[in-house]
Amino acid sequence: MAVGSGWKPLEAFWSVQRLVRDRHQLVRKISECYTAAHPKDKKPSPSDVRSWRESVYELATTLDNLGLGQVRMFIEYLADGQMNHIDVVLAGQHPSGRLSYAVIELKQWGSIERPTVSKTAGLCASCRAVGNTTLCQRCARDLVYAPFPEYERHLKHPSVQVGNNMDDLRRHHSMFDDRYVNLVGAAYLHNLMDPEHQWISQVSPRPGIPTFTARQPGDLEKFLTANFSSDSGAEAAQELLGRRRSTNLLTDETAAIVDGHTRFSLVEHQLRAVRAIADATAAVGSQGMKRVFVIEGRAGSGKSLVALTALGEALQAGHSAAFVSGGVASRDTFKRAAKGHQKVFRPLVQIADKFGPDELDLLVCDEAHRLSLRPKTGSFGMRQTGPTSVEEVVTHARVPVFFIDGDQRLFAEEVWSPERLKSELQHLGVEIVPINLDRVLRTVGSSTYDTWVSRLMTGNPIAWRPDGATDPEPFELYYADSAAEMESFLQSKDPTGVSARMTAGMCWGWTDDTGTFPDVSPDPDWARPWNAGDNHSTQGIPKRKFWATDPGGFGQIGCVHTAQGLEYEWGGVIMGPDLTWEDSAWVAHREHVRSKASQIKDDTELIRALRNAYGVLMTRSIRCLALYSVDPAARKLFADLGVQKL
Repeated sequence: MAVGSGWKPLEAFWSVQRLVRDRHQLVRKISECYTAAHPKDKKPSPSDVRSWRESVYELATTLDNLGLGQVRMFIEYLADGQMNHIDVVLAGQHPSGRLSYAVIELKQWGSIERPTVSKTAGLCASCRAVGNTTLCQRCARDLVYAPFPEYERHLKHPSVQVGNNMDDLRRHHSMFDDRYVNLVGAAYLHNLMDPEHQWISQVSPRPGIPTFTARQPGDLEKFLTANFSSDSGAEAAQELLGRRRSTNLLTDETAAIVDGHTRFSLVEHQLRAVRAIADATAAVGSQGMKRVFVIEGRAGSGKSLVALTALGEALQAGHSAAFVSGGVASRDTFKRAAKGHQKVFRPLVQIADKFGPDELDLLVCDEAHRLSLRPKTGSFGMRQTGPTSVEEVVTHARVPVFFIDGDQRLFAEEVWSPERLKSELQHLGVEIVPINLDRVLRTVGSSTYDTWVSRLMTGNPIAWRPDGATDPEPFELYYADSAAEMESFLQSKDPTGVSARMTAGMCWGWTDDTGTFPDVSPDPDWARPWNAGDNHSTQGIPKRKFWATDPGGFGQIGCVHTAQGLEYEWGGVIMGPDLTWEDSAWVAHREHVRSKASQIKDDTELIRALRNAYGVLMTRSIRCLALYSVDPAARKLFADLGVQKL
């Protein structure tokens, strides 16, 4: 399975017992796995091979002597090309019976020095400045000086490396979303015997991540026996391999998903939903009341993933199936990506006109919260009479499935809240099957960020990063003092701009269809164009509905219409003058609203729509978000909540 530009996973793992027994044979196999995983068949260095032959063997022997021979050891573990290699991941059973994992950083160092300002290599810019005589707190805490000929520079303290590697595991594996799974880390410097160098184990830049040396064999043994039992680590190893969270964007995987070959790890209620829909579709033709699935979930909880997976399973089983959506941009983006199955992605009005009652075995309706009362006849027009959109979906499929998020309704025409949808279904005389996707996965599994956005936009904000240094937050959140600063930051994260996007509230007019005129002007010295229309011919600029996914989209500002239902890795959101923070509450300014939300007459409904719109924009990013508000009070709020300033 390719995981990056030419990269493949490195999955060299065996039981401790076998690593001890077949040491030399397995070193050759590790070398082969290393070469196969790297682009251009890169071979391991002599120091890598020496580490496998000596350091890995040293750790394996210690485990085996403790009766932990059935723990699995993953060597040079790599799930994705964006990860650093992890020297060793131990997988086994905790003494309490739960799954247990340990990230181990192995060092062959025979000596090590404290960080010093007199040797500048590897220090931060401020510590390297001419005339500086004192190390900053971060360099003094997080660095060590390696005096060896191959280094002769400051390096990260081993426990800092371990902490970063643990973050990588959490980012790439869904099992670590479950706090019942045990994950610990440690560094082991098995050649560091001299008393002069034992200070390194007394420095703890990452609390809870110990550094053991050759003079502390008893402490290492206590650590290992506290986290692993003698039971087999086979289940833990299988889970590590099987519950890998794809780092690819959903649109990159659409074709594979619809072909029935998803690389995403479905979890809990996602898996339950797919299985329930598959069982219902397989049973079409049986007697009884029609069952309609209503699947609720917040932004990033996997609604579109479940919809596409259920669609793919039905098609692979030979059922007739189709995909409709309240979002044109997301539907057409999935349609273009689903090569070989593009005909199943249709506007709802086509389903109503071209299919008879129950002619489809399965009809999935994504983004049901964006449906109008009746099917749209184009981008903006709506049928004035006839069945409702919900009735059309129910009528034409034996198994209808709605995916909905009440917090993403934005405009007056978006009438289907979860409550109203269920009321309509009851009126139609069907059985409702409710499923709630209660875990957010888009933001590298950060339920913290989802809660933070929800509380922020409902006017009851909470501090950022409440979980502390021992349980670091994987999602990156910043705020900027200008739009230019935000743009520069995103360019540093993604120089090509392929998966970085900037969005804004709809507070500026859209005067141009080509994606070249700088309509969006939040600051006097900075302006950028809105995303282009769908009928322009400007070279290098994507059409409106593909702005979020096509190369060239970073140069324009996306709006909620083009971003909703889609995702990208790095995001920036510009909050305009339509929503400001005053007296501990969000205040709407109708005179600055330049979208269909301006048609909402009720002030309470207007502020709900504006808050929802910004909540949608803030939940498009997978890895990182930078916020900028033209309102100084809102920026102060971000700072007061602990959001880091760029």
